Amino acid sequence: MKKRNSLSFFVIISLVFFSCEKKQETLLNPQWDYENIKGFGNSKLHQYTFCSIVPMRETQQYKTGFWTFYSPQNVKIAEGIFDAELLVIDDHGGCSYSLYSVSMDTEKWKLWDSNGKPIPTNKRDLDFILSY
Repeated sequence: MKKRNSLSFFVIISLVFFSCEKKQETLLNPQWDYENIKGFGNSKLHQYTFCSIVPMRETQQYKTGFWTFYSPQNVKIAEGIFDAELLVIDDHGGCSYSLYSVSMDTEKWKLWDSNGKPIPTNKRDLDFILSY
């Protein structure tokens, strides 16, 4: 009986593992080669002091304004505007500091597949571009 329970447990774990693996694969747009996307636009640098036991000078680089992204085959796959908002952080470290939060409004972005055909703008692909 113990052997049968072990086998059942192994089968259940295997099914859960493989079903989760498939869900992960479908999270990203299969039309894009995510590792080799090229983006062109403006970035800015912002410096702030993070107060802790020893204050540290930090540099933040962030995207701003109009950007265009291309596939490795130089097909345009995304274009739009990054919005940057200056945030004041009061509850971390020993003093307040400011840094930029970058966001993307779906109304300000257009997406294409790797063949240059328009695709619906969706938050999943925009979140990837934001992290790029």
